[in-house]
Amino acid sequence: MQAFYASRIHRIQKWSLCLCCCLCLLCVRTSVLKAEEATVEKCVEYFEEILETQKMRQILQHGANELMARFDRQEITKIELDNTLHVWYIVENDLKEKVTALYDIAYEKKCFDEKLNESR
Repeated sequence: MQAFYASRIHRIQKWSLCLCCCLCLLCVRTSVLKAEEATVEKCVEYFEEILETQKMRQILQHGANELMARFDRQEITKIELDNTLHVWYIVENDLKEKVTALYDIAYEKKCFDEKLNESR
């Protein structure tokens, strides 16, 4: 009778060990998926900020072009043009540095990797 119970206990232990392993694998997979989801969300934030910054640069560039056209039509003076373009240049430079830094971070976080893009 003892051998019968010992056999049953041994079988239960093996199944318990198997179930624990399966549970561990499930937990690891869930953790990986959550981490990947967080990475995707962060990458989306980087992409949105990059697009917003580039849009602002485009708007300001259009304004600078319009300003130069107004100067060509002699609607503003050279001093007004130079002063305004000086401010535009400073702002454009700051925005360019910002977008470059965002791209660098996004590349570092592997936001442009095909594996991450495939998971989306």
